[in-house]
Amino acid sequence: MLTDNPKRALVLSGGGGRGAYHVGVLRFLEEHEWYPDVVVGTSIGAVNGAALASGHTANSLWALWRKLRTKHVQKPNWNPFSAVSLLDTSPLKETLLNEGWVDFERINDPEKTAVHLRITATEISTGLLHIFSNSLNDKTEITVEHILSSCSIPLIYPHTHLGATKYWDGAVVANTPLSAAIATGAEEIIVVIMTPIKQTGDDSSLPTLPTNLPTNLYEAASMTLEWALLASFQADMKMFSLINSLAEIRDELDKIQADYPDVVDQYMQDMNNFVGANVKHDYKKLKYPTIVCPKDFIPVEQIVSYTQKWHEKLYKMGYDDARAAWEREGYPVE
Repeated sequence: MLTDNPKRALVLSGGGGRGAYHVGVLRFLEEHEWYPDVVVGTSIGAVNGAALASGHTANSLWALWRKLRTKHVQKPNWNPFSAVSLLDTSPLKETLLNEGWVDFERINDPEKTAVHLRITATEISTGLLHIFSNSLNDKTEITVEHILSSCSIPLIYPHTHLGATKYWDGAVVANTPLSAAIATGAEEIIVVIMTPIKQTGDDSSLPTLPTNLPTNLYEAASMTLEWALLASFQADMKMFSLINSLAEIRDELDKIQADYPDVVDQYMQDMNNFVGANVKHDYKKLKYPTIVCPKDFIPVEQIVSYTQKWHEKLYKMGYDDARAAWEREGYPVE
């Protein structure tokens, strides 16, 4: 059953075939009795998030990933001159519907699911990020098309129709949609991002990519993609810091029963509109998100490749990186 007061939010970034990394993280979190009330997912994060909302655990989800191969996700598009994508994702639709990945009845029933699910996709005609939810006031009846829309990587995979509207992958605008987690008011946020980023531990600082310069064209292309995927997360982290600053200003002004200056009031209103939470009255200062990320770059070709070898490698990598993040936060490791 959905809680009315979510405390824990998990943000799962996009990354295609690298999604087994998420499952390793989930295994570690479950072993330490950390279960999310909210899951925000983009692309493969939407797939794994929908699986969690369907009742899967790390163990049952890993059983599905161990069997997942490239042919279960995509096939060549044999009409390249009339199509707008290199690959066809009809196999992914069949896999999600027929291989036990998702239970849409459970996802859409607040009495059966325990996870507030947020799925992101980008509206092609406007470039705006849309957040589809099974629990907001404007609740969406989540379908397989919503998941596919979040996985529709431009040029690689076909766009997805939802009614008359066409969508691309949510990663086009926000590969790691932290703002959707902030809006829930959750007090603990764990972000799983499959880009290696440095963290200083300073709440005012932003994570950055490693500074080693690329030595060849492939490394340059990979780093360019990772920077692009990280850009929206950087913006969300700035917003996170700003909202916390506004919350501090609000608290100090409330103590002396002073009116909010116009500039502060306007900032708060802007944040209310952007985040979807009432920053002025009910927003609490949040702890800096726990960020789980790999130490090294994951080959970019793994975005469209699903193999047992890499699933095993990424699963272990996710588990180990979750352990490192947990220790970095000062939590005991069992």
